[in-house]
Amino acid sequence: MAKSRYAVGASVVGLASAVALGVMASLLSGPAQAASLVGTPCQKVGMTMGDGPGRTVVCTRIKKGKNKGKLLWQLSSGPAPSPSPSTSPGPGPSPSPPESCKQRPVFTRDGLALDHVQVVVPIGQQTAFGGSLSIRSYVHTKPELHGQRLPIYAPTDLVLYQASYYRAPGASADYKPEYSLYFDAGCGIEVQVYHVKGVVGAVAGVVPSEPSPSSAGQPVARTPVKAGTQIGWFEGEAGKSVAFDFRVEDSAHTNSFINQQRFDNSPGARGELHAICPYDLYVGAQRDRWLAKLGAPSSNPVPGTPCGVISQGKAGSAQGLWFFRDAKVNEFTYRGDTWSEGLPAGQYQSQIAFTVDPVGTVRIGGLNAVRPMSQLMIPRTGIGSQTWRDPLSVTAGQEYCWSDGTRTAKVRLSADGASLTAVTGTGACADLDIARGYTYVR
Repeated sequence: MAKSRYAVGASVVGLASAVALGVMASLLSGPAQAASLVGTPCQKVGMTMGDGPGRTVVCTRIKKGKNKGKLLWQLSSGPAPSPSPSTSPGPGPSPSPPESCKQRPVFTRDGLALDHVQVVVPIGQQTAFGGSLSIRSYVHTKPELHGQRLPIYAPTDLVLYQASYYRAPGASADYKPEYSLYFDAGCGIEVQVYHVKGVVGAVAGVVPSEPSPSSAGQPVARTPVKAGTQIGWFEGEAGKSVAFDFRVEDSAHTNSFINQQRFDNSPGARGELHAICPYDLYVGAQRDRWLAKLGAPSSNPVPGTPCGVISQGKAGSAQGLWFFRDAKVNEFTYRGDTWSEGLPAGQYQSQIAFTVDPVGTVRIGGLNAVRPMSQLMIPRTGIGSQTWRDPLSVTAGQEYCWSDGTRTAKVRLSADGASLTAVTGTGACADLDIARGYTYVR
């Protein structure tokens, strides 16, 4: 089997944030992810640049391999350095709770008029490409409103401190550039909004004016925005952009994982560690109205859907996230058959995920039997449901195979449930040899 050609970092924004594949995949799995700078050329050793929320890349002279001697952006293993006249600024510091913090912020205004919202997706699902946790909620607007400028408002008093304006590499020529906006809400709460199509007021006066190929946020003049003030708008485009992203991080909150050390030691996992449900900052009836909108991407709300949690899954089962033994969170490499989709891609991603969405569809991400990369989805009922099984029910020592008739993924858990071997292909389940698969651990 061909080895992975090189590693590539991927933005957690979601991602969350998009090569052409991500644009196409947004209809099924939420908004696209942005391309990372990792592995692209830079000009001066030591320069730094933001590469998405909580990530910084540093210009490095490569010492070995086929790129020896070249200057390329590489993911920084340390904290973002302070900007200086000799370097490009990295992302601004994420808010942390000051000692004077006495009351956690509360959302008092709707970020978008609720009658414009079709469905909001819980956190803890998968991003468009699959294999990564969605640490933000995707806000899908009603399809009949596509093409209209729908105002986005500040849900509480905020201070804008970082922004980007970008057109994703590989996007079609008519794909409209979009903004990512980063706000400090106080007391260590950070509010982030992605795929904003336009900005207004004070925000418009400080954000970049020309689109960049990277969605990496850059520091801007700290700009206060009062609760209820319009900050911009979202404009849905059928087949291209059907939702915007709403993400909240709380630096005082840390999510728990089966392998906590892997997340604690991964520079790209800040979002996974600190993301919370955005709608939990609303209270009373207003919170209930937002929670009533929860459901699966591009579907109708599903009553009783929880807002989700950021989790690695349940130990001893196939459910959740699995990694190559030496992988760091969101620093993607590939094994098996590899190719390029603007960024490196391949059959076996360094992290894979097995989840079930609010309508019961099994989603398998990171095992790519066909091109372009996308999730293998098995509905609970109807066409293609013959191999449906909740990954939570596939436990230690068991083997199972999912197939949609075109793509197939077979897994076997070790006797102690600590490792999972996966093989993917285009044949029938009986044709896949688990002995030819790759092993993943938590």
